[in-house]
Amino acid sequence: MPITVAQLKKQLKEGKLHRVYLFYGEEQFLQETYLSQLKSVVVDKTFADFNYNLFSENTASFDDFVSAIESYPQMAEKKMIVLKNTDFLRLEDYKKAMVKIIKNAPDYAVIVFIESDFKKVKNDLIKQIENIGVIVEFTKQTTSDLRAWVNKKFADSGKKMRVDDMEHLVNICERSLGKLGIECDKLIASVGDDEVIDRSVIDSMVQVPLEYKIFGMADKLLANDANGAYAMLNELKNNKEQPTVVITLIYSQLAGLLMFKQLRNERANAEDFLPSNRKFLARRFASECMRHDEQKLRKAMKLCAEFDEGIKIGKIEGWTALEIIMGNLLSKAIQ
Repeated sequence: MPITVAQLKKQLKEGKLHRVYLFYGEEQFLQETYLSQLKSVVVDKTFADFNYNLFSENTASFDDFVSAIESYPQMAEKKMIVLKNTDFLRLEDYKKAMVKIIKNAPDYAVIVFIESDFKKVKNDLIKQIENIGVIVEFTKQTTSDLRAWVNKKFADSGKKMRVDDMEHLVNICERSLGKLGIECDKLIASVGDDEVIDRSVIDSMVQVPLEYKIFGMADKLLANDANGAYAMLNELKNNKEQPTVVITLIYSQLAGLLMFKQLRNERANAEDFLPSNRKFLARRFASECMRHDEQKLRKAMKLCAEFDEGIKIGKIEGWTALEIIMGNLLSKAIQ
C-alpha cells in the first residue's frame, strides 16, 4: 500500500529510513524535492562523490548497479543508489535477480527507484519492495494545497497576495509546483520592496497558457462582452495561434459547461466525470454553467463543429470561420 507524501515527510523528520523506496506519480517537482531531502539525510556531503550512484533509463548498466550495491560506503556509514526509469523493475529478464537484490538489500545502502509509469512495474517486485521498504505516490496537489504552498513562499519573503489572485496564479501555472516555484520567484523579485503582489503584476509577469486564455475568451463571448472577446482575438492573431486550435478549445469550454449543467440538474457530482488533470476546472464550470441556457450552449457547440469541418475541407479560411462563430455567439441569433 503506497504511503502519502505527508507520511514520507513525517518519517524523514523523525529520521526513519528504509532500505528501499519506490517513488511514482504525476508531481515530479515533489519527487525531486524529497529525493534531495532523502539524499541530505543519507549521504555525507563530504564524501558524496563516492557514496551516491545514479542510474538513468536505457543507459543504466545492470552490472554496474549490482556492483554499486555490493560495494561498501567510502568513509561513511551509508550510501544512496537512485534508479530513474530503468528497465530493472519492468522487464521479465531482470525479475528474478531483482527479487533477490531487493530482498537482501544491505543495511548500508538506501536504494530509490523512480518510475514514471507505475503500471509497468512487476507485481512481484512491488510486493518485495513493500516487504522491506515503502512505496510513495506523488499525486498532483489540490488547488488548496498549492494555494497554501504559494502563500507560505510569499510569506517567507515578506510578501502578500489575495486568495483569489493566488488561485488565479495556481491555475495559469497549470497546477504545477515546478512552474509555480519559478513564477513565484519572478513575482517576488519584480515587486521589489512592495509588500502586496496583485493581479496586474501576475498578468504582466506570468505567461498565461493558451487554453486558459481561450477559456476566458469563451466566457466573454457567452457574456456578450464583444470588446473583451475581440481584444483577445487580436492577441491570438498577433501570437500566430492556430484558429482550429482556438475553435477546438472554445468547443471544449462549451462542452464542459453543458456537462456540468446537465449533471447538476440530475443531482450528480460532475467533478467525478473530469479526468484527474482537469479537476481544477470544476469550480469554474460549476459556478458558470447555471448562467447559460442549455439550448444556447448546444447551438454554439454545433456551430464550432460545423466551421471546424469547413476549415478542414478547405471550404473556409480559419480566422474568418472563428470571427463568424464569435459574431453568432455575440448576436441574438444564437440566444
